[in-house]
Amino acid sequence: GIAFPLIAKPDLGFRGLLVKKVADEGELADYLLRFPVRFILQEYIRLPLEVGVLYYRMPGEERGQVTSITTKEFLRVSGDGRSTVEALIRENPRAVLQLERIRATDAALLARVPARGELVNLGIVGNHAKGTRFINSNHLISEAICRNFDRITKEVEGLYYGRLDIKCESLDALHTGEGMKVIEINGTCSEPTHIYDPQNGTYWSALRDIARHWSIIGRVARANRRRGAPYLSHKRTAGEFLRLFAYQRMVRELGGS
Repeated sequence: GIAFPLIAKPDLGFRGLLVKKVADEGELADYLLRFPVRFILQEYIRLPLEVGVLYYRMPGEERGQVTSITTKEFLRVSGDGRSTVEALIRENPRAVLQLERIRATDAALLARVPARGELVNLGIVGNHAKGTRFINSNHLISEAICRNFDRITKEVEGLYYGRLDIKCESLDALHTGEGMKVIEINGTCSEPTHIYDPQNGTYWSALRDIARHWSIIGRVARANRRRGAPYLSHKRTAGEFLRLFAYQRMVRELGGS
């Protein structure tokens, strides 16, 4: 049977929209009625850390490369024993930007008065648009991590480029694969999310990194073409983009964003 709580999310998702922690069958039924999209159900993973790892491997080669590691700091406030969560949010310049979203999804949380020093998480989605801070952790890239992600990605046929979002017990798991779970695989549209750390980069360095990854995508595509994979026609490509944009617009409207 299904074990609750679990995570319900669109099969094709973006920006953390329509991702919800579901407590029981009643909440799941409500989710299905409210959001008429293809969805997936995932185990609710309680591991403390979330990391985004961007990896590529050239088709036909045994070894690939990790090009971006982003650790994530979830949005949260610290209690003082007197103030409500809402009051604490209003004092936090980053959290206050998410106040109306939190009010719409978990109004009861705002009335809580956390104990002094108690840390209150303000969301479960490790997305920049939901207030999560992205931290450039490219200094962690090592040979051991690259070889670990060689092994992981080979379990998915045809995966030569993508960002894997990982939950883990500690950062050591990136080297060994133990104590970690993949919660999401993002394909060609993946960004090297370390570029969103304003403390460790500039606008121009972000553009440079995006261009470098676009170049990698082109190399992977050409290598696949040489191995017999067909290119999409211009007409089909345009149609796929139009369908994607229409889907994203629908999800934004359903998610109130």
